Amino acid sequence: MYIIRIILPVILVGIATIYIINLVKNKSKKSDKDENYLSEGMSLGLCFGTAVGIALGQDNLGIFVSLGILLGIVVGTIIKK
Repeated sequence: MYIIRIILPVILVGIATIYIINLVKNKSKKSDKDENYLSEGMSLGLCFGTAVGIALGQDNLGIFVSLGILLGIVVGTIIKK
């Protein structure tokens, strides 16, 4: 159980980093218009991450806030306007 708590955030950050780097490369080829919900997803992810962290009563609220923002960014970039 402890190994999952250690390795899971590292794997999620690695996957998100690769995804965001590829997204930035592809976006630089396109126009500069705002075509996704990145900021909205990040804001909602912050709220939901905080809510889940408080609901679970964990001591590390920062981990849930960070994961919420990360998941919000990923979902926000996937959904197109």
